[in-house]
Amino acid sequence: MDFYRKDKLSALDAKFLAQQIAFAPMVFQAAVALRDLGILAALEKRGKAGATAGEIAEELGLSEYGVKVLAEAGLGMGLLLWQEGKRFTVTKTARFIQHDAMTRANMDFVRDVNYQGFAHLREAIETGRPAG
Repeated sequence: MDFYRKDKLSALDAKFLAQQIAFAPMVFQAAVALRDLGILAALEKRGKAGATAGEIAEELGLSEYGVKVLAEAGLGMGLLLWQEGKRFTVTKTARFIQHDAMTRANMDFVRDVNYQGFAHLREAIETGRPAG
């Protein structure tokens, strides 16, 4: 089992992974918001034609600014694509976030059970007692 015995990443790949870890909490929260606010579903429903942030905002009763913020986060994390005419469409990854039962269960469990508690992990390790 050499998988855990060798550091196989290039420096560039290691830096990229470090950045993913640094932004992971924000990426997670944005992905959950895109899913739970119905933005992914609304975009998926429109297929390859996609929609602008304004169209989605109007359909869902959200602010255009808020939809833009989440849509731009979706671009950065690979959930959305940007097409001509400032139209957003979903990726395969977004479809898994939206429909895959295991992904949905894991996201919900992390959000509902683990997320806030993990902010106290260091304290629990240092004191040897549950914290948070």
